[in-house]
Amino acid sequence: MTTNRFEQLPAQRALSVFFTAGHPRRDDTLTVLKLLQESEVNFVEIGFPFSDPIADGPTIQASNHTALANGMTLERLFDQLATLRTGEITLPVLLMGYLNPVEQFGRERFFESAARLGVDGLILPDMPFDEYLSTYKPLYQKHKIQPVFLVTSRTDEARIRAFDAERPAFLYVLSSDAVTGGKALVTTEREAFFQRLAGMKLTSRLIVGFGVSDRESFNAVTKHTAGAIVGSAFVRALNGASQGASQHRSDPQALRSLVNDFITQVR
Repeated sequence: MTTNRFEQLPAQRALSVFFTAGHPRRDDTLTVLKLLQESEVNFVEIGFPFSDPIADGPTIQASNHTALANGMTLERLFDQLATLRTGEITLPVLLMGYLNPVEQFGRERFFESAARLGVDGLILPDMPFDEYLSTYKPLYQKHKIQPVFLVTSRTDEARIRAFDAERPAFLYVLSSDAVTGGKALVTTEREAFFQRLAGMKLTSRLIVGFGVSDRESFNAVTKHTAGAIVGSAFVRALNGASQGASQHRSDPQALRSLVNDFITQVR
């Protein structure tokens, strides 16, 4: 019997964290994942690196390039996740990346591998919705992996309702129409957008991403939504840039403290 782990998410103030597999070190994927669970993050997105991550800002782009230079591949990521559901990881885990690596790996092989390891959802931001319907929807359904669709202030209501009808893990609401890594400024216009989405009474959770980096921005974007995703700020912390040091690369306890301190600053 397949468990829908997204059902365990709180109705409000759910916190997700994104990090790039293979950054800053190639083999830290499960270590970081376990520390995020310890810190009571509600779900995690693991990015699989690609050479041209068009939806991402400089921080995540750089993490992709570092991961690739470290020799990170999809094959290696799936090897790293071999014990994902045999240990203490119980929270929902999504993979996030681009179509090109999936196509190169092989669609069926990719979905089969992800499902076998216990991956719950997949975000492919450069996948057109028409391609999802014609090509990828059967794979999501066959392997019981939930899709996630991105919604911007320019997405019309009919398309949003079409996304909602696909019963995604959640709708990924962009706090801005730029790339990742900026500051989530909830202007009057942006708040009206969040309120409009909330007023549509969709069945899907609304989770905000792009620019959520601290408690102020987390509180602002979750006022009318179910939760938020922190990405670039956490990647910077892992890289040591926001801490002014890189002790954690050789000190497991320092890495634990870094993760716990970061999450405390957000929520």
